[in-house]
Amino acid sequence: MRTLEAMDLGPKLTVLSAREWERRPRDLRRRPYMQQLARGAWVRSAEPLNVQQQSVLLRDHLDQHRSQVAITGLTALVMLNFPVDHAYGWEERLLRHPSAPRAREFVARSNTTHLAWNGTRIASNQRLTRVSETLGLPEIVGPWDCPLTHPMEALVVAAPVLPLWRITACLDALISLRVLAEGRTVMEPLTVDQLTDLLNQLPPRAQSVVRVRQAMALVQGPTISAMETLLRLVLLNCGLPPMESNFPVMMGGKYVYPDLAWPEDMVALEYNGRPHWEDGKAYGDENYRIQRLRDHGWQVRVVVIDDLRDPKRRRELLQWLFHHLDSARAKRCQSQPPRLRGR
Repeated sequence: MRTLEAMDLGPKLTVLSAREWERRPRDLRRRPYMQQLARGAWVRSAEPLNVQQQSVLLRDHLDQHRSQVAITGLTALVMLNFPVDHAYGWEERLLRHPSAPRAREFVARSNTTHLAWNGTRIASNQRLTRVSETLGLPEIVGPWDCPLTHPMEALVVAAPVLPLWRITACLDALISLRVLAEGRTVMEPLTVDQLTDLLNQLPPRAQSVVRVRQAMALVQGPTISAMETLLRLVLLNCGLPPMESNFPVMMGGKYVYPDLAWPEDMVALEYNGRPHWEDGKAYGDENYRIQRLRDHGWQVRVVVIDDLRDPKRRRELLQWLFHHLDSARAKRCQSQPPRLRGR
């Protein structure tokens, strides 16, 4: 089963007060390897803390008062490696999707710790920290044994800054991938019905919930990457007939899974992104699978991001698809015996 592996935060760091470090605060500030996490809380680290490390340590510090604090929003989604990278800009125009209501806040929120309290309300005057009340979905355990709000809840919290197709890609991941954190499974793939049940537990008229519900109508699994989601949505928006995601094709006793396929027409697309050309073995294996599909009569085209972004190349891709789909369907019709009309 394909997996989504959470970030590796390294060995967990210890947070202590200046007294516990047996130093005065002004002495600690002079030491390059000491970093102040919050008032009265210091951590020893030779490298600057990233947002996720800082978020977990700050959550632990605030949770000392039994406030039942969890990490949520973009902070949690990034920690779990959900596909919430910043949008390029051209995708929403191409898909004719309205822009995210707070798209301009994406970078700021990516650099902000977002915490959710449940029970005793907490407040924090920490710079780059957001605090809100949890929406009440079940929590999961992330890296460093840190409580995270359910990914569906985190997605709803982050929805105002995410493009609709990115929300769809996260939902595709939830129904297609098992989530791992530090080698352990923290969540199995969910069904569409389970996602719907979770969404129905949230305020139905909230703008973020409505936005995620719109994306639910676009979900399709199994989908392995965000770019597969984007490619599928672009093709459907351009008038292509529905396609299968990672359709199993048996060849030589083993299954091969083209990214997008029209099985009856034996036409398929393979998306190649950065992992393919950065990893020589992955690139070689991919080319081998594509050639095997072609040897078995499939028409396969490799797609890269510029084939979607560049209008000329996108037009050529669409022409190739329409040509091969029409040709395959024409051949299939010719091979079928004519139907006898009844009197």
